Amino acid sequence: MSMRSTVTGQPRIDNEKIFTFPQGIPGFEEYTTFKIFHKDDDAVTAYWLQSCESPAVTFTLIDPTEYDLNYDLYLSDSEQETLQATDPMDIGIFLMLIKPGNDSQLQQTQLGANISGPLVLNVPQQLGLQKVLGKAKLNVNIVAH
Repeated sequence: MSMRSTVTGQPRIDNEKIFTFPQGIPGFEEYTTFKIFHKDDDAVTAYWLQSCESPAVTFTLIDPTEYDLNYDLYLSDSEQETLQATDPMDIGIFLMLIKPGNDSQLQQTQLGANISGPLVLNVPQQLGLQKVLGKAKLNVNIVAH
């Protein structure tokens, strides 16, 4: 059975929640427990995902809906089991910000978002995983000003 999660609104994450990533995050599999905290600003909400095992391992997260990016994600049975997901409304999707490397087309002062590896969080259960997408199915809402 697959669960479909369409991001239209994110569940609220209270400040300083501890989330478990049972398989870790690709490239950081040895870290499975992370503190998520955030700062509300007039313009944007930024989240930080900090390893409880090694606080130097910290990622900056953003809510894709704040940038009019909407995901259609299908969770496999295995992913559903990992997240203990039963209600799509409990699922939050976040993107990790990345700094460009020397071979990147981004300027050194710019940040990018990993749109092909969103973090999927079951907020009430405080469980998470990184879903690596072969090809991101992303809807972009363009608003004319």
